[in-house]
Amino acid sequence: MQQGNTTYNASAMEQYAQNIFSRVAEIDNAFKNLSITLEYLNKTDYVDSEYNFSEHHAFHIENFLLRLISIIDRSHLLAGSTMLMENNKIERLGGNKKVYKELTDFSAASADILSKMSDAVGNLRDTRNKVAHQSGYSSKNIMVLQTIENAKIESICVKEITDVMSYDEIKNIVIDEAIKPFTEVVSTMDDLVKDLIDSLSFVYTSLLESA
Repeated sequence: MQQGNTTYNASAMEQYAQNIFSRVAEIDNAFKNLSITLEYLNKTDYVDSEYNFSEHHAFHIENFLLRLISIIDRSHLLAGSTMLMENNKIERLGGNKKVYKELTDFSAASADILSKMSDAVGNLRDTRNKVAHQSGYSSKNIMVLQTIENAKIESICVKEITDVMSYDEIKNIVIDEAIKPFTEVVSTMDDLVKDLIDSLSFVYTSLLESA
């Protein structure tokens, strides 16, 4: 391109390398978005917003759950591309199963890592599915916050709550309920992605040695 060319005839090896690089970049981007979401979930208020804290917090939890599962999907795509499976087969509905089935013969260790990824998010999957297909996220403590936030005047019901625990104290509990498990699962998934790439490195090393 520096020489004025507008096209480049990449070799099969270069095209493969670019495809693998893109798959890893997609996973990295998912982790970056999870980190951004965790920053928001740590916030105790949203200044200059017309929406209440509980609405913001529920929104970011929903965003986290949806993006967390995407790491598993993108890891399957990485494995599929590593095995030179066609994009139109692995990117559509049911692609993960096709990848996993082929991976069990190609690299049993890699297939086991994908299984561990699914297990790591197992306790969050039902909640994620409800968010994706049925309704928004909620919890008992978020509902308590909503009751306080939506009360136009301090009703007897709200006063009974805040006399026991203040609004800010309940907010801190709601934040802690999300941050601790979410931070732990992100760390676990990060380790598993590294393990997956290491388990597939024999393919990349072999190609480099044969180049």
